[in-house]
Amino acid sequence: MINKRKKLLTYDELLEKFPNIYFEDAFSVFEEKTPEMTQKARLSKKITTGYLLKFLQDNNLTRKIICATAPDIPDDLVIYYRDLVPKALELDRLALEKWYARFDRSVNADPSDVRILEKYLKQINDQEKD
Repeated sequence: MINKRKKLLTYDELLEKFPNIYFEDAFSVFEEKTPEMTQKARLSKKITTGYLLKFLQDNNLTRKIICATAPDIPDDLVIYYRDLVPKALELDRLALEKWYARFDRSVNADPSDVRILEKYLKQINDQEKD
């Protein structure tokens, strides 16, 4: 069987095809075994989304200020791709999964530690210079 990888959509193609696609939703978590565990997961998701948004805003990866109080964000905050600059899509593809993987490996991982995101943003910026 031949595996044909499809070409990734560009930022403009993504928005054209999926205009309401969201980048991150602070409240979307799976239901856990107990309501308490679900609530804990929601709180954790809200905290990580808050620090992610703060990083994006601090590094000019948003088109506007989405939440001035980040990392303290409302429970129902949704970050849409249309609110981000194209470089944020590159960062998503390179680094977000790695950043989130830290939380799967350790419940004590610090969401304010954005060194992984910084590393890949620097890589993207360096490639733009070339």
